[in-house]
Amino acid sequence: MLKLYNSLTKKKENFKPLNNKEVSFYVCGPTVYGPGHIGHARTYIAFDIIRRYIEYKNYKVKYVMNLTDVHDDIIKQAKQEGIDIFILSEKYIKIFLQDQKNLGIKPANVYPKVTENIKEIIEFIEKLEKAGFAYESKGSVYFDVSKFKDYGKLSNVKIKKAKICPMIETDKYEKDKASDFVLWKAKKPSEPSWKSPWSDGRPGWHIECSTMIKKYLGEQIDIHGGAEDLKFPHHENEIAQTEAITKKKPFVKYWLHAGLLNIGGKKMSKSLKNFIIIPDVLKKWDLRTIRMFVASSHYRSNLNYTEKTLLQAKKNIQKIDEFIGKLKQTTNKKSVTIDQLLLKTKKDFENAMDDDFNTPEALASIFGMIKDINKIKISKTQAKEILSFLKQIDKIFNFLISKEKEEIPQKIKDLVKTRETYRKQKKWQQADAVRKEIENQGYKIKDTSIGTSIQKK
Repeated sequence: MLKLYNSLTKKKENFKPLNNKEVSFYVCGPTVYGPGHIGHARTYIAFDIIRRYIEYKNYKVKYVMNLTDVHDDIIKQAKQEGIDIFILSEKYIKIFLQDQKNLGIKPANVYPKVTENIKEIIEFIEKLEKAGFAYESKGSVYFDVSKFKDYGKLSNVKIKKAKICPMIETDKYEKDKASDFVLWKAKKPSEPSWKSPWSDGRPGWHIECSTMIKKYLGEQIDIHGGAEDLKFPHHENEIAQTEAITKKKPFVKYWLHAGLLNIGGKKMSKSLKNFIIIPDVLKKWDLRTIRMFVASSHYRSNLNYTEKTLLQAKKNIQKIDEFIGKLKQTTNKKSVTIDQLLLKTKKDFENAMDDDFNTPEALASIFGMIKDINKIKISKTQAKEILSFLKQIDKIFNFLISKEKEEIPQKIKDLVKTRETYRKQKKWQQADAVRKEIENQGYKIKDTSIGTSIQKK
């Protein structure tokens, strides 16, 4: 049975959706004021694999990811570039969606934007105010944290002892207490604004997710995902806002948080100049290598981005490609162990993924199968069964099978045949000379017990 580690309860729990086989799944999307970075890629690939596995388990998933297209950071960046805020946000929304495609991430069912949900956000804030959880001050509206007794239950943060969080510090508006957070921001000069009962202004950051979840998924949902650094204050504030007016607890049944990404052992930041954007990553590494890199670590663990770890991911992809290449070189002999081996691999794979999406263990089961099959001879029918199994698993990973049809040039094929002839004649010197020529042409050759495989370097 599928078990998920719930950040709210701090333990693994059996997965039982609120509505039988239908799963409501929300993941916090980007604030679009620049290209996404490798940390975003790690988070979104991790949740893409999680989503795909839940679908593999025959659940129908409705997957929603918001797009924050009005925010302090966007306004600041637009001023720096001297362009309209909405031109800037649309530019980076397009880049974000293209990055998602380039990373092999399955599109969300809905990508709601803040600016398309202003009416619903205002209505949400009005309900909080009416229920006594929000107050107005000089045209801005704040959530009164002291009125929500369960505040801190996700992050274990005690407001009286907590330092003011950076996201709260950006809310430079008058409020009763430092711990209160802004729901509606009164307009400042040259900022975009919308009319509201309190002032011309715009939404705060936290309120958008509560509103969009309620609109697109309902008052209670199954899974809410995001990076670990969103747990406080963002997700904590979402819980407070939503449960304050719906009275339905828990607002989210399973909270999933992905670990953070370091670069060369250091926290990624612009000040350290180790900030790598997704388009630049994709120039150096293909999507299969990046997805393998992400899946090689458990989604909850912190991940270190280094040349070494990416090269290892690339080597693992090459091992899979070599194995698939060998499947084309079969014999008439049928191994009696293949069916049992595939059943065992499937069981081990699913046991690992059922244990809070343990992708490293799941991958170990696949590589274990490859190692075992490499030792035996298989028939053409068995090769098809193995490939079919890998294709089924690849619906989850989306990196095991190359989507590119790589045709080996006839000139290289002829060289391979020439080398085979020399080898049969035991003319080893000539055979080695042909091998070097093949390698100089950008291909590598490998001799196995069932034949010779050829692959582009």
